[in-house]
Amino acid sequence: MLFTLLLTTQFLAAQPIDQERTWRTPPELRASISTILDSTECVSIDTIGMSRNNHAIQVVTISRGDLPTKDRPAVLIVAGIDGDHLLGSEVAVDIIQELLGRDDAPTESILQSNTFYIIPQVNPDAVEYYFSSIQNAQRRNLRPYDNDKDGLVDEDGGDDLNGDGYITMMRVPDLEKATQTTDSDNPRLNKKPNPLDGESATFIVYTEGIDNDEDGMFNEDGVGGVDLNQNFMHGYKYHSDGAGPWQLSEPETKALADFVLDHQNIAAIVVYGQHDTLSKPLKESGKDDAGAPKTIDKNDEKFYEKLSKKFIELTEIKNVEQPSWDGSFVAWAYAQYGVPAFSTPLWGRPETEKSSDTKEDGGEKQIVEENVALTDSGVGDISQETLEELLQAAEAAGVTVTEEMMAEITPEMIEQYATMHGVKIKRVSKETNGGKSKKEGDGAWLAYSDNFRNGEGFIEWTEFDHPQLGLVEIGGWVPYFKTLPPTSEIDSITTKQVDFLIELASRLPKVSLETPIVKKLGNGLWEIKVSVVNNGWLPSGTAMAKRNKRARPFIVRIDVPNDSIVTGQKAHRIWALDGGGTRTWYRWIIQGKSMSNISITLFSEKFGTEITTLPLKPTKGGDA
Repeated sequence: MLFTLLLTTQFLAAQPIDQERTWRTPPELRASISTILDSTECVSIDTIGMSRNNHAIQVVTISRGDLPTKDRPAVLIVAGIDGDHLLGSEVAVDIIQELLGRDDAPTESILQSNTFYIIPQVNPDAVEYYFSSIQNAQRRNLRPYDNDKDGLVDEDGGDDLNGDGYITMMRVPDLEKATQTTDSDNPRLNKKPNPLDGESATFIVYTEGIDNDEDGMFNEDGVGGVDLNQNFMHGYKYHSDGAGPWQLSEPETKALADFVLDHQNIAAIVVYGQHDTLSKPLKESGKDDAGAPKTIDKNDEKFYEKLSKKFIELTEIKNVEQPSWDGSFVAWAYAQYGVPAFSTPLWGRPETEKSSDTKEDGGEKQIVEENVALTDSGVGDISQETLEELLQAAEAAGVTVTEEMMAEITPEMIEQYATMHGVKIKRVSKETNGGKSKKEGDGAWLAYSDNFRNGEGFIEWTEFDHPQLGLVEIGGWVPYFKTLPPTSEIDSITTKQVDFLIELASRLPKVSLETPIVKKLGNGLWEIKVSVVNNGWLPSGTAMAKRNKRARPFIVRIDVPNDSIVTGQKAHRIWALDGGGTRTWYRWIIQGKSMSNISITLFSEKFGTEITTLPLKPTKGGDA
């Protein structure tokens, strides 16, 4: 294959050196945090626990000014619960630097009055799998588990049979066990056949590998573990795959829950991970057996919807899915810790219907549309336009391409040459041809991979002589492709998330006591009325906090001897108070001497303590 040799030599020589940012390993992330700590007094770092493999789980505290951090309302950012979501950890660490680097008035005001807690990586053990020599997506932690109940743990995981550095999938033509067939719209995709359409199953799909323990099953007992986002209390599914043997069974989830419960000043929580409660506003969707909403209480829908609208405006995130949040940290934070809690994957699949580029023509820029009708080249699903672009590159390199050479070319060669020369492959398929696309699912992901990422998200199905199964096909999605964007997008994502965090912190409740009204009734009796008002935007507690009374309430207390109170409770609890100037009134009749001092206290672990002291004398009070 002289053609192959010449093109490879010429294209490799022309390849530019890419200095693109790379994903940081857990030790590199911790080193980045330490560097930030050394450069400022506004940051402190603590270890809240250790992972199963003894990696430190750290929390970074950010605040300015002299007010103790625990006496301020706080926003908690949690990332890296899902081991395959490296993006969240990167953004969480970069947020520290961007928050401290901003010098605008809104950010400075928030840092002076509020605290940010940032936990960048809850599941460092699983994250390390991304950096293995053979890549196999790992979301769960590394708790050893006997999946096939044979008395052994983690003994039959995937194997890189074709040596491409990835654990993908195998199509095995076993008609006895077959459950799948190829998608007629795109043969690269698998589907469950529909007998009514005359379809029948032709293969079964296994993870790439061999039957290591020779039990007749393939790759059924790989590494790990417990999905940490199924291991929390709200909606926990007993005996469910990945949920763990019991609630908070894992050192990582226990450490996270303990931290939150020990920091009652946390007033809102944002999670970076697989769930999305922001780009698609949550709505109530029924109740579980205990009567608790499966998602959010109907009375919380309005503020979730409004914050979601602001989030979409700031981030423009689209095309993300919302898996079940049963057992997730964000569900527990909302339903049982009782604060507004949100989750976002930070990135979604970009739109794939159109892409464009610019070129110079006579000094003017012209827009060149790429997702227009393409011509079938007859070489796989690669377009004739792509072949012509590569042929031009070959001719520019001095290579003469003959018809005999073209007759031997394969899609794999085209992909190799295109990667070498930086040519974007344009494919002919029902997902992309004529500007049409499937807007959801794997078809849209294929279109995105093909037209925006040079096809790097999908390994083409290739025949392989399996030592135990005979002739199979190996291919499928590249691990992490659907989770991680190009690293060049991290900076932009970080900036947008900081914008949202400042917006969220500015909308926290602002609950205060107004000036009491004192009225003399005679015979040493006094009527005292006081209102508590929330001048913030968010309610002081979610509807769930009010419903289950497990979150900590505000306490309104009149500080006088018990036997001097004629009517009224000495202390009242406020489980939730809407924002926007909503107030609630409290009234006491007490016995006391004129001009003797009394005190009224408003206490909250989240929002601090306010004490008003005044003498017993008639007053109209404020805003009466």
